[in-house]
Amino acid sequence: MPSPTGFRPRRSPTQSRAQHTVAAIFEAAGLLAVEEGEEALTTNRIAERAGVSIGTLYQYFSTREDIVEAMVRQERARVMRQLDDLLGRVGEPALPPEAMLREFVRIYLGAFAAIDPGRRALVKLAWRADHLDSAVHSLREAAECIALHLQRVAHPALRPPTPAQAFVLTRALMGTVRAAVLEDSPVLGTREFEAELVRMCWALLAAESPA
Repeated sequence: MPSPTGFRPRRSPTQSRAQHTVAAIFEAAGLLAVEEGEEALTTNRIAERAGVSIGTLYQYFSTREDIVEAMVRQERARVMRQLDDLLGRVGEPALPPEAMLREFVRIYLGAFAAIDPGRRALVKLAWRADHLDSAVHSLREAAECIALHLQRVAHPALRPPTPAQAFVLTRALMGTVRAAVLEDSPVLGTREFEAELVRMCWALLAAESPA
């Protein structure tokens, strides 16, 4: 999910050439991470692999941590847009709650199970160095988004959202996936893992059966 850190690129990559340069820097960082490990992630090595001068790299990023954070923030924003679009469809006849939940979990998992090994290595690096305020804000934003959509729909199959419910749901889902990534668990990317996550989330969302 999007992370409001104090970091911003030194120079905003608005022009196509600048965007291409930043994309090359991101790709180079990912390749180095998977091929040579985190110790290879220096600004000099990244610039060399990207085919740009170190001065050009410093126009956008001050440190390797800035590069990693920018990559993770970009990925979080992309996933959040997908999830927000999906949640906006909750209540449509073609998207019952159970189907919505399965798709929600699939999108979230896809951000980590389907990405290339280099970017996954960088995600792990960012998570290990993640600042508490950044992580907390991201989780709060996700919880508020889910609660607002569920409140808007008021579907009979779903419990009325409460702050406690949204808190537990987001932390349970994201914490479990995060642990699987950091541990390089073999369950990541399997149907069984996805099914268990769906089952867990549904238990938190579903309306209680009448006595």
